Amino acid sequence: MWVGLAYDDSDLRDVFRLAEVELKRREDDADLKAEMAGLPNGKMARFLGEDHRDERRHGRSSGDARKTENLSRLQMLLASNPAYARAYTQTLDELGDAEDATDRAIAKAQADLEAAQAQLQRTLDKAAKLPDGTRVFRDARGEVWNERRERVGDEAAAGIEWRGDEPAYEQFLEDSESAKDRLTRLEGLQGFRVDTLGRIRDRMMDRDNPLTEHELHSAQTDMRNGLKRFEIAPPVSMRAAIEPVATSSLPVPDLG
Repeated sequence: MWVGLAYDDSDLRDVFRLAEVELKRREDDADLKAEMAGLPNGKMARFLGEDHRDERRHGRSSGDARKTENLSRLQMLLASNPAYARAYTQTLDELGDAEDATDRAIAKAQADLEAAQAQLQRTLDKAAKLPDGTRVFRDARGEVWNERRERVGDEAAAGIEWRGDEPAYEQFLEDSESAKDRLTRLEGLQGFRVDTLGRIRDRMMDRDNPLTEHELHSAQTDMRNGLKRFEIAPPVSMRAAIEPVATSSLPVPDLG
């Protein structure tokens, strides 16, 4: 009859954890060597110049001065620094997703603006007019205002012919503010697309003056903050970095 022996398995778990870390390090090293050899593995290779990959495939010396001179600073960073390559890839992925999400938001904002402007135009078309063609509206207190939000004098107001179905001044204000708000959002989105995302895209493509690793992380922060400011749902590539862990998913300790 075998008797089970109780033992502490924490040391064994530590061994497994260290083994996983070592395997990951070896995998990174293998990926880097594959990239330097010009073997396409779907990772950093797409950022290395075709000339560089061709030279590696044909066995040309890595010490060749001409080859080294032809490599950009970005290519050398990607080829020699796996941590930088990962940060660059992550930033580039987030940038593409942020651009797509912002483009969708811009398209919706344009449609919303057109709808608001159309509603405002309908309100203006139904308004009463002064003899000079200025559109006028009457508010809930009976006072008359023109389309420039200026109060119309009593004498001029007395000569207005009201049909009875004109939109109220309050309706005109509401429609005007709606169009203004939607224009402001559209312009803000367009500014974010050009000034933030466009700037980051330009810097990411600068092969001779690449972003530092710190600047890459700053770029990620700028993108995430911009999406949050404009209430754009974060793309999958950055959700893990900006969404807090739900407390309901955490184990509740037994205090009994």
